[in-house]
Amino acid sequence: MDHNMLIVKQVSKRFPRKTRNFMTVRNQTILLVDDEARQRLRMRNSLRDAGYRVIESRDFKEAHAIYERLREEIDLLLIDVSLPGKNGCELAKDALAVDPTVKVLLMSGHTGAEVCRFYGIPATDVHFLEKPFRAIDLLARVRYVLESAEPFSAGATGTASA
Repeated sequence: MDHNMLIVKQVSKRFPRKTRNFMTVRNQTILLVDDEARQRLRMRNSLRDAGYRVIESRDFKEAHAIYERLREEIDLLLIDVSLPGKNGCELAKDALAVDPTVKVLLMSGHTGAEVCRFYGIPATDVHFLEKPFRAIDLLARVRYVLESAEPFSAGATGTASA
């Protein structure tokens, strides 16, 4: 059986039919950065089940090193704002300084994307997803970010209309 068909069947079992229309297999790589192991595992599993390649990191320093080494392979930075050491906004700022076209999706349950203005990142340079979120919301937002050129406004939360 074709590997892609196997992934589609796994996704089909996990998600209701009406939500599968946008979860086609992608050959895209996501750098997932979150210090909370349970949340990182849940997001990783959802993303992998949808066909994404996921590289994980638990903190700024590790994520920064991974991005420097693999930035040509990474299609999306999926970053929690609250990280040990430096925060997710600082990681996004560093990545955008190296590649202004990099796609960044920040997430937080504590603050909105407007916090990144404090770090000198215009809200127009990043997307944002408010925690907590359902797997289906994560997948919809990731797809939207990867396929779009324009970030959500700083005030946008919830699900994307894909």
